[in-house]
Amino acid sequence: MQLLCEGLAQPSCKVQQLLLGSCRLTAACCGDLASILRTSQFLTELELSDNKLGDSGVQLLCEGLKHPHCKLQKLGLGYCDLTAASCGDLSSILSTSQALMELVIKWNNLGDSGVQLLCDGLKYPTCRLQTLQLIGCRFTAACCGNLASVLSTNQTLTELILGEKTMDNSGVKQVCEGLTHPNCKLQKLGLSSVNVNEETQRELEAVKKRKPDMVIYVWKNW
Repeated sequence: MQLLCEGLAQPSCKVQQLLLGSCRLTAACCGDLASILRTSQFLTELELSDNKLGDSGVQLLCEGLKHPHCKLQKLGLGYCDLTAASCGDLSSILSTSQALMELVIKWNNLGDSGVQLLCDGLKYPTCRLQTLQLIGCRFTAACCGNLASVLSTNQTLTELILGEKTMDNSGVKQVCEGLTHPNCKLQKLGLSSVNVNEETQRELEAVKKRKPDMVIYVWKNW
């Protein structure tokens, strides 16, 4: 990765998309990647899923992401051994970045505290994120009020993919309260079938009646 970054750092490099999933990367290369994020005028997508970056790696990446010259629009961090400790840094990026539009952070142990920190960043009026994937991030209904608050205030988020067994039906009900808010701009919502019983199904149907253009997916295999 360090050798690749030497090429990416060249002024003549025009790479826009860098897909590095399952490449056995660790936090040791994230400083080099952060340097690329600070300087590249062309890199808009970085896929790093299924690498053991850990919280320390993401903290280094965020040093590059927060640079005003960073042009990255899509960032994939699924299966990267992250915890809530990295969410403060990511939240800061969400609140300030004028470029980042898609964050995939699925299958990490963020918990309620981590999701709440992300929501703090999403609530900032300067946030530009459009897509957020939080499948399998081990959160519960305790943070769903925060998610509902984001839906009622954020003006750019159009796709939210959730799906966690511990979220339960009460969490879906809270999310639905945010969906019905007149300020909600969400166009697509993804849920796990384990979070939807008869009562919450009626809640979702009520949302669809009020907002017929909204797409709601309920997957049975989550």
